[in-house]
Amino acid sequence: MAYATVSEGFRIGGSNGITQCPDPLPDKQTGCGTADDLLYSPDKTTNYELGFKSTWFKNKLHFNAAVFNVDWDDAQVAGVTDVGQLPITSNAGSANAQGVEISSRAIVSDNLTAYATYAYTQAELTSDAPYLFNKDGSDGGQDGDRLPGSAENQFSLGLNYQTEVMNNKMLDVNYGITAQSDVITKVGLRNSAETLPGYGLSNLSAKISADVWAVTFYVNNLFDKYTYTSVRRDNADITSANGAQIQRNYGHFINRPRTLGLKFNYQFEL
Repeated sequence: MAYATVSEGFRIGGSNGITQCPDPLPDKQTGCGTADDLLYSPDKTTNYELGFKSTWFKNKLHFNAAVFNVDWDDAQVAGVTDVGQLPITSNAGSANAQGVEISSRAIVSDNLTAYATYAYTQAELTSDAPYLFNKDGSDGGQDGDRLPGSAENQFSLGLNYQTEVMNNKMLDVNYGITAQSDVITKVGLRNSAETLPGYGLSNLSAKISADVWAVTFYVNNLFDKYTYTSVRRDNADITSANGAQIQRNYGHFINRPRTLGLKFNYQFEL
Protein backbone atom coordinates (compact mmCIF):
# COMPACT_ATOMS: atom_id res chain seq x y z
CA MET A 1 0.00 0.00 0.00
CA ALA A 2 1.36 3.38 -1.01
CA TYR A 3 0.16 6.55 0.68
CA ALA A 4 0.68 10.30 0.78
CA THR A 5 -0.39 12.64 3.57
CA VAL A 6 -0.42 16.38 4.14
CA SER A 7 -1.17 17.65 7.64
CA GLU A 8 -0.72 20.67 9.88
CA GLY A 9 0.45 20.91 13.46
CA PHE A 10 0.06 23.69 16.01
CA ARG A 11 1.63 24.35 19.41
CA ILE A 12 0.47 27.15 21.69
CA GLY A 13 2.72 29.91 22.98
CA GLY A 14 3.09 30.87 26.61
CA SER A 15 4.98 32.62 29.37
CA ASN A 16 8.59 31.96 30.33
CA GLY A 17 7.77 32.73 33.95
CA ILE A 18 10.56 35.25 34.46
CA THR A 19 10.64 38.76 35.89
CA GLN A 20 10.96 41.75 33.56
CA CYS A 21 14.16 43.72 33.98
CA PRO A 22 13.82 47.14 35.62
CA ASP A 23 15.06 50.20 33.77
CA PRO A 24 17.75 51.10 34.58
CA LEU A 25 19.27 47.85 35.82
CA PRO A 26 20.49 47.87 39.43
CA ASP A 27 24.14 47.04 40.06
CA LYS A 28 23.40 43.59 41.49
CA GLN A 29 20.58 42.38 39.27
CA THR A 30 20.89 38.55 39.20
CA GLY A 31 18.52 37.49 36.44
CA CYS A 32 15.63 38.96 34.45
CA GLY A 33 14.26 39.28 30.94
CA THR A 34 13.44 42.06 28.51
CA ALA A 35 9.87 42.56 27.32
CA ASP A 36 10.59 40.26 24.36
CA ASP A 37 11.77 37.47 26.68
CA LEU A 38 8.62 37.25 28.81
CA LEU A 39 6.43 35.48 26.25
CA TYR A 40 6.98 33.17 23.29
CA SER A 41 4.66 32.85 20.30
CA PRO A 42 2.82 29.80 18.94
CA ASP A 43 4.56 27.75 16.28
CA LYS A 44 3.04 25.62 13.55
CA THR A 45 4.14 23.03 11.03
CA THR A 46 3.05 21.83 7.61
CA ASN A 47 3.92 18.15 7.21
CA TYR A 48 4.31 16.11 4.03
CA GLU A 49 4.85 12.35 4.00
CA LEU A 50 5.11 9.81 1.20
CA GLY A 51 5.56 6.11 1.91
CA PHE A 52 4.49 2.53 1.50
CA LYS A 53 3.67 -0.52 3.63
CA SER A 54 4.27 -4.04 2.35
CA THR A 55 4.20 -7.71 3.34
CA TRP A 56 6.17 -10.53 1.72
CA PHE A 57 6.49 -14.33 1.85
CA LYS A 58 2.95 -14.97 3.17
CA ASN A 59 3.19 -12.26 5.86
CA LYS A 60 6.50 -13.51 7.21
CA LEU A 61 8.24 -10.23 6.32
CA HIS A 62 6.83 -6.72 6.79
CA PHE A 63 8.72 -3.78 5.28
CA ASN A 64 7.63 -0.15 5.53
CA ALA A 65 9.36 3.05 4.43
CA ALA A 66 8.54 6.74 4.25
CA VAL A 67 10.12 10.07 3.38
CA PHE A 68 8.94 13.22 5.13
CA ASN A 69 9.33 16.98 5.03
CA VAL A 70 8.22 19.33 7.82
CA ASP A 71 8.10 23.11 7.29
CA TRP A 72 8.18 24.90 10.65
CA ASP A 73 7.16 28.53 11.26
CA ASP A 74 8.14 30.50 14.40
CA ALA A 75 9.99 27.43 15.70
CA GLN A 76 10.12 27.22 19.50
CA VAL A 77 13.70 26.51 20.60
CA ALA A 78 15.77 26.90 23.76
CA GLY A 79 17.28 30.33 24.39
CA VAL A 80 18.64 32.41 27.28
CA THR A 81 18.21 35.90 28.67
CA ASP A 82 20.90 38.56 28.38
CA VAL A 83 20.82 39.25 32.11
CA GLY A 84 21.62 36.20 34.20
CA GLN A 85 21.55 33.72 31.30
CA LEU A 86 18.19 32.35 32.44
CA PRO A 87 16.90 29.50 30.22
CA ILE A 88 13.82 30.49 28.23
CA THR A 89 11.86 29.37 25.19
CA SER A 90 12.39 31.58 22.13
CA ASN A 91 11.02 31.73 18.60
CA ALA A 92 13.66 31.16 15.94
CA GLY A 93 11.83 32.01 12.74
CA SER A 94 11.44 29.29 10.12
CA ALA A 95 12.98 25.81 10.17
CA ASN A 96 12.75 22.55 8.31
CA ALA A 97 13.08 18.87 9.13
CA GLN A 98 13.31 16.21 6.46
CA GLY A 99 14.38 12.62 6.34
CA VAL A 100 13.48 8.99 5.90
CA GLU A 101 12.09 6.25 8.16
CA ILE A 102 12.37 2.50 7.59
CA SER A 103 10.89 -0.32 9.67
CA SER A 104 10.74 -4.08 9.22
CA ARG A 105 9.54 -7.17 11.05
CA ALA A 106 10.38 -10.75 10.14
CA ILE A 107 9.22 -14.16 11.36
CA VAL A 108 12.55 -15.97 11.25
CA SER A 109 11.19 -19.34 12.49
CA ASP A 110 8.26 -20.72 14.44
CA ASN A 111 9.88 -19.46 17.64
CA LEU A 112 11.93 -16.42 16.62
CA THR A 113 10.76 -12.97 15.48
CA ALA A 114 12.97 -9.98 14.71
CA TYR A 115 12.33 -6.30 14.06
CA ALA A 116 14.48 -3.34 13.07
CA THR A 117 13.95 0.39 12.49
CA TYR A 118 16.09 3.21 11.17
CA ALA A 119 15.46 6.94 10.82
CA TYR A 120 17.53 9.76 9.37
CA THR A 121 16.50 13.33 10.15
CA GLN A 122 18.06 16.61 9.02
CA ALA A 123 16.64 19.48 11.10
CA GLU A 124 17.90 23.03 10.59
CA LEU A 125 16.96 26.70 10.44
CA THR A 126 15.81 28.03 7.09
CA SER A 127 16.11 31.72 8.05
CA ASP A 128 18.46 33.83 10.16
CA ALA A 129 17.60 34.33 13.84
CA PRO A 130 20.15 36.99 14.89
CA TYR A 131 18.50 37.85 18.23
CA LEU A 132 18.02 34.31 19.48
CA PHE A 133 20.67 34.54 22.21
CA ASN A 134 21.79 38.19 22.39
CA LYS A 135 19.86 41.41 21.93
CA ASP A 136 22.73 42.94 19.99
CA GLY A 137 22.42 40.27 17.30
CA SER A 138 25.86 38.74 17.93
CA ASP A 139 26.30 34.97 17.70
CA GLY A 140 22.67 34.48 16.66
CA GLY A 141 21.21 31.64 14.65
CA GLN A 142 21.88 31.53 10.92
CA ASP A 143 20.16 29.91 7.97
CA GLY A 144 21.38 26.30 7.82
CA ASP A 145 22.18 25.95 11.53
CA ARG A 146 21.37 22.54 12.97
CA LEU A 147 18.51 22.42 15.49
CA PRO A 148 19.14 21.17 19.04
CA GLY A 149 17.85 17.94 20.58
CA SER A 150 17.44 16.07 17.29
CA ALA A 151 19.67 13.08 16.49
CA GLU A 152 20.44 12.70 12.81
CA ASN A 153 20.50 8.90 13.02
CA GLN A 154 18.32 6.60 15.15
CA PHE A 155 18.28 2.81 15.07
CA SER A 156 16.59 -0.05 16.92
CA LEU A 157 16.82 -3.83 16.74
CA GLY A 158 14.85 -6.43 18.64
CA LEU A 159 14.54 -10.21 18.94
CA ASN A 160 11.70 -12.22 20.48
CA TYR A 161 11.92 -15.94 21.23
CA GLN A 162 8.81 -17.93 22.29
CA THR A 163 8.51 -21.55 23.35
CA GLU A 164 6.46 -23.76 25.66
CA VAL A 165 8.01 -24.89 28.95
CA MET A 166 6.89 -26.61 32.16
CA ASN A 167 3.61 -28.22 31.08
CA ASN A 168 2.24 -25.70 28.57
CA LYS A 169 3.60 -22.54 30.15
CA MET A 170 4.79 -19.92 27.67
CA LEU A 171 8.34 -18.54 27.81
CA ASP A 172 8.98 -15.18 26.10
CA VAL A 173 12.55 -13.90 25.85
CA ASN A 174 13.03 -10.39 24.47
CA TYR A 175 16.21 -8.49 23.63
CA GLY A 176 16.21 -4.96 22.25
CA ILE A 177 18.75 -2.26 21.52
CA THR A 178 18.07 1.40 20.71
CA ALA A 179 20.81 3.73 19.50
CA GLN A 180 21.16 7.31 18.33
CA SER A 181 23.88 9.61 17.05
CA ASP A 182 24.95 12.82 18.80
CA VAL A 183 22.72 15.81 19.53
CA ILE A 184 23.58 19.45 20.13
CA THR A 185 22.24 21.53 23.01
CA LYS A 186 21.63 24.86 21.24
CA VAL A 187 20.97 26.03 17.70
CA GLY A 188 24.07 25.73 15.53
CA LEU A 189 26.30 24.92 18.53
CA ARG A 190 26.25 28.62 19.38
CA ASN A 191 26.25 30.49 22.68
CA SER A 192 28.32 28.03 24.77
CA ALA A 193 26.50 25.00 23.40
CA GLU A 194 27.98 21.51 23.37
CA THR A 195 27.59 18.19 21.60
CA LEU A 196 26.20 15.25 23.57
CA PRO A 197 27.69 11.99 22.22
CA GLY A 198 25.51 9.31 20.70
CA TYR A 199 24.83 6.09 22.59
CA GLY A 200 23.07 2.72 22.48
CA LEU A 201 21.13 1.01 25.26
CA SER A 202 20.15 -2.67 25.52
CA ASN A 203 17.26 -4.25 27.43
CA LEU A 204 16.60 -7.93 28.14
CA SER A 205 13.57 -9.67 29.62
CA ALA A 206 12.25 -13.20 30.15
CA LYS A 207 8.58 -13.91 30.96
CA ILE A 208 6.87 -17.15 31.96
CA SER A 209 3.10 -17.00 31.72
CA ALA A 210 0.05 -19.21 32.20
CA ASP A 211 -3.67 -18.50 31.75
CA VAL A 212 -4.02 -16.05 34.64
CA TRP A 213 -0.50 -15.26 35.86
CA ALA A 214 2.86 -14.14 34.55
CA VAL A 215 6.33 -13.63 36.04
CA THR A 216 8.83 -11.38 34.25
CA PHE A 217 12.52 -10.90 34.99
CA TYR A 218 14.05 -7.89 33.25
CA VAL A 219 17.36 -6.08 32.92
CA ASN A 220 17.29 -2.51 31.61
CA ASN A 221 20.55 -0.99 30.36
CA LEU A 222 22.02 -4.47 30.15
CA PHE A 223 25.65 -3.37 29.64
CA ASP A 224 25.47 -0.58 32.24
CA LYS A 225 26.09 2.16 29.68
CA TYR A 226 26.87 5.60 31.14
CA THR A 227 25.76 8.45 28.93
CA TYR A 228 24.45 12.02 28.95
CA THR A 229 20.81 12.45 27.96
CA SER A 230 20.56 16.26 28.25
CA VAL A 231 22.26 19.28 29.81
CA ARG A 232 21.21 21.78 32.48
CA ARG A 233 22.12 25.38 31.57
CA ASP A 234 25.55 25.61 29.87
CA ASN A 235 29.23 25.74 30.68
CA ALA A 236 29.23 29.55 30.62
CA ASP A 237 27.89 29.20 34.18
CA ILE A 238 31.24 27.78 35.31
CA THR A 239 33.10 30.40 37.32
CA SER A 240 36.35 30.45 39.29
CA ALA A 241 36.89 31.37 42.91
CA ASN A 242 40.15 31.07 44.81
CA GLY A 243 41.66 29.04 41.97
CA ALA A 244 38.86 26.44 41.92
CA GLN A 245 36.10 26.05 39.36
CA ILE A 246 32.50 26.36 40.59
CA GLN A 247 29.90 24.78 38.31
CA ARG A 248 26.85 26.41 39.96
CA ASN A 249 23.76 25.53 37.90
CA TYR A 250 25.56 23.76 35.04
CA GLY A 251 25.48 19.99 34.78
CA HIS A 252 24.40 16.93 32.80
CA PHE A 253 21.44 14.63 33.16
CA ILE A 254 22.42 10.97 32.79
CA ASN A 255 20.59 7.75 32.00
CA ARG A 256 19.68 5.19 34.65
CA PRO A 257 22.36 2.58 35.38
CA ARG A 258 21.77 -1.13 34.92
CA THR A 259 18.44 -1.99 36.57
CA LEU A 260 17.27 -5.49 37.44
CA GLY A 261 13.68 -6.23 38.39
CA LEU A 262 10.98 -8.86 38.81
CA LYS A 263 7.30 -8.31 37.95
CA PHE A 264 4.29 -10.43 38.90
CA ASN A 265 0.92 -10.25 37.15
CA TYR A 266 -2.29 -12.03 38.12
CA GLN A 267 -5.72 -11.68 36.53
CA PHE A 268 -8.55 -11.86 39.06
CA GLU A 269 -12.04 -12.93 38.10
CA LEU A 270 -14.71 -10.38 39.09
